[in-house]
Amino acid sequence: MSFDIGQFARINKVFFIWTAFAVLLYLFRNMFGLVFITYVMCFITHSITHWFQGKIHIRRRLMVVIIYFLFLILLGVILFFITPRLLTEAKNFTVQLPRAIGILDAWIEANASKNNMIVPVLQQMRISLTPELMVFKGWDIGRGLLEAGIHYVSWFFLGLLFSFLIMLDLPRLMESVKHLRFTRLASVYEETGDSVVLFAKVVGESFRAQLMISTVNTMLTAIGLSILGIKGVVLLCTLVFICGLVPVLGVVISSVPIFLMAVNTGGIQLGLWAIAMIVGVHLVEAYILNPRIFSAVMHINPVFVLIILYVAHSLIGMWGMLLGVPISVYVYHQLAKHPPGENEPPPDTESLPEQG
Repeated sequence: MSFDIGQFARINKVFFIWTAFAVLLYLFRNMFGLVFITYVMCFITHSITHWFQGKIHIRRRLMVVIIYFLFLILLGVILFFITPRLLTEAKNFTVQLPRAIGILDAWIEANASKNNMIVPVLQQMRISLTPELMVFKGWDIGRGLLEAGIHYVSWFFLGLLFSFLIMLDLPRLMESVKHLRFTRLASVYEETGDSVVLFAKVVGESFRAQLMISTVNTMLTAIGLSILGIKGVVLLCTLVFICGLVPVLGVVISSVPIFLMAVNTGGIQLGLWAIAMIVGVHLVEAYILNPRIFSAVMHINPVFVLIILYVAHSLIGMWGMLLGVPISVYVYHQLAKHPPGENEPPPDTESLPEQG
């Protein structure tokens, strides 16, 4: 019996298509950041455009131009008014860091002898929290963040440009993609098209939900910092907003500068109040914002959202919190999809308008 490579390829066509797709993703892995930023901007702009078109009768291209023009104005306001204060507060935080570490070190020394069980831990903290070492680590981390920031800022502006060009000519681009079904890539389009579109939509809605959660967290943190009288509100809220896009780990990262700034402002007591405020905001995020916003955006029952987030975080940690809900929604849609030839469920006749 001879081996027919053509028949083998036809039988395993789906496997080869998805393997080639995975290889392409791997080859372009270094561009994921730019692609993700471009896609998120396109997704948000498309959502805003679609919402306004239902309210205001205006040409789509003009609406896109207006949206990006307003976004550039907002970006200019941030650069010219908020950035100088942000840099000033960052400089002051760096200068005041040794004093905050000194206060914390004195508190550790005063309380180290009261409990023999925690003496080794406190002594290790004293070694790790020396002002010179913390400043050195701070500058090292700051240099790394600056280099990464410049890299991502360049991606941000490139993504802004690419998303504007895509949104400006989106209908024509969509028609060009749909035309692939009449080319030699028809089998690839039919096999991967719906799955890629569904997954992209789920990820976009998930990121939009996380953006809303991060915004609310930043507002709650700003209120808490103002009530406690902690300095550097702009710097700390900026860190909270950026870190809030990374669930779980973002809370830990943003908590450290808040605690140190509170210690520098009002001593250990204010630092403990700051920790209590952070825990309160985190509880609001975990038990109110995550279930309600994710359920409203992703159309999932809040109880299921809590279960998904808990299980995903237990299995794969931070990435489970970040991608658990969109992956679960995507898998559900794929499993609930009716196979070809299977009878569709009967329509809900009660919701249909009466005839005659």
